[in-house]
Amino acid sequence: MSNFVEPADIGAALADYRRRLADHASDALIADFIVFCWQAVDPGRVATLDLSDELVDACADQLSELLKLATTTCGKWSAPLFWKRYIEWADFAEALSIDECKLFMLRSPEYVEPAFYVFLASGGAEMRSEAMSLLAQYADATTTRSRYVRSVLESRLRTERALR
Repeated sequence: MSNFVEPADIGAALADYRRRLADHASDALIADFIVFCWQAVDPGRVATLDLSDELVDACADQLSELLKLATTTCGKWSAPLFWKRYIEWADFAEALSIDECKLFMLRSPEYVEPAFYVFLASGGAEMRSEAMSLLAQYADATTTRSRYVRSVLESRLRTERALR
């Protein structure tokens, strides 16, 4: 993850991401921008933040462009492609298997983020140490992506505690 601190204002963050993408389109930046746009168009977030239709449309259009960019320019086992697959699972109920996530990590050993999905999908039975490393790494989350991963992991851990 980068040291980038995402602006809290959605419009300012969108503009900042666009500027940064024009300067340097790294896989990490594209993945951060994908998750930012995906969460910016979440109906609950739109309502809570009272986002304008124009801003929501701009984020939705940007998300569509980013997913196309990820497919055409990023490696098959890259962070942007993992997030594309994750969003397809989360929003459209497309299959995303634990084995596919493990393959992302096998093909890109430096990229362990799919472990959060494996941990979640396995009911906490698999990739616990990797998930806990991600939780520690994202303790001071500064992007929507890192906050999202941290939130999912914390939710899974709360569920475990409640079931004890």
